[in-house]
Amino acid sequence: MTIDKMEALELLKHYKINVARSKIVDSPEDAIAFAERRTAKDPRFMPIVLHSIISGAPGNAGSARAESALHTEEAIRLAYESLAGTGTNGKVLAQAVTDPGTDVTIVGRTQEDLGKVIVLSSATHSVERMIPLDLAGAELLALNLQAFHHHGSSEKAHRMLEHLLLRVSDFFEDSTVTEFLLAVRLHENSYTVLDASMTSPKALHFKERLGRHAQDKRGAGYHASGHQ
Repeated sequence: MTIDKMEALELLKHYKINVARSKIVDSPEDAIAFAERRTAKDPRFMPIVLHSIISGAPGNAGSARAESALHTEEAIRLAYESLAGTGTNGKVLAQAVTDPGTDVTIVGRTQEDLGKVIVLSSATHSVERMIPLDLAGAELLALNLQAFHHHGSSEKAHRMLEHLLLRVSDFFEDSTVTEFLLAVRLHENSYTVLDASMTSPKALHFKERLGRHAQDKRGAGYHASGHQ
């Protein structure tokens, strides 16, 4: 079965994976309220992006992700109206604007001979590894992604990517998900999951997680910075 997009994003958050602030909206007013962050401790109008909701089946997440930041109510209304008539019953994905970075995809699939594997891909390169990943396996994936280029400390960038891959491995190993695709934006020392699609033979069950220090043991020494 195909997992609902918001449920997929919530599952990632359950495994302490950074996800863009997101909401399915069904009217321009709903999208404007999302931008105004009315339930936040410091409510203020924040630029957002709107995306047409496409099938949640793996292989479609992150498709057609042209982003135009919407800074005004008028801009949000116009963007919503242009997207709402695309066969989605008026439902549109609203997200907080994410800083520019390197866009990659992380794919998980279940193979009859190998079991669950993770594939890390950019526009020019792709590497895969069986799970569960240990630190050495995550390091190998990160080092072999030749398209991963950032200004500044490459050591910080690689450690961040390794940390992300370890958490994705935990999520894939621990859940009933059989396939997934994550659209991820990488920064110098942070990352954001922009989109997710998943399939599972049954409804998701959010298992109780370990304490923060136990959960982060393999990623010790990494601390995210910048916008999440």
